[in-house]
Amino acid sequence: MDRLCIDLKCIQCCKDTNMLLSDTDIKQIKSLGFSNNFFVDTFDGWLQLKNRDGRCVFHNGIKCLIYEDRPEGCQLYPITFDNDNNCAILDEECPYRMKFLITQSLRKKLFHLISRIVSERSQRMNGYND
Repeated sequence: MDRLCIDLKCIQCCKDTNMLLSDTDIKQIKSLGFSNNFFVDTFDGWLQLKNRDGRCVFHNGIKCLIYEDRPEGCQLYPITFDNDNNCAILDEECPYRMKFLITQSLRKKLFHLISRIVSERSQRMNGYND
């Protein structure tokens, strides 16, 4: 799963991304020398990757510049969380989604990530209201 997208030269998930970020993702990327202003967009307390020229700021049109240190949501993709049905799904926008399996381990990782991101947002929102 880890290199399939690279091998297929697919960048679909990097186009107009809405990838949510955890505090851990942000710390990891900042440790590479990038500032929050470069890669973080904030919307209603949610933190997500910025886009530039129709793709993630870390994608140069050929490859991801931080692939080894990319956010956890990027690592799990095309497995995403379906809010309406409260379950893990394969994103329909991924042209190779049928090459991926949603294992119990990946499902657990996704639910843990979503739980952390929601909790971190709640803490940020409560901080804004002080």
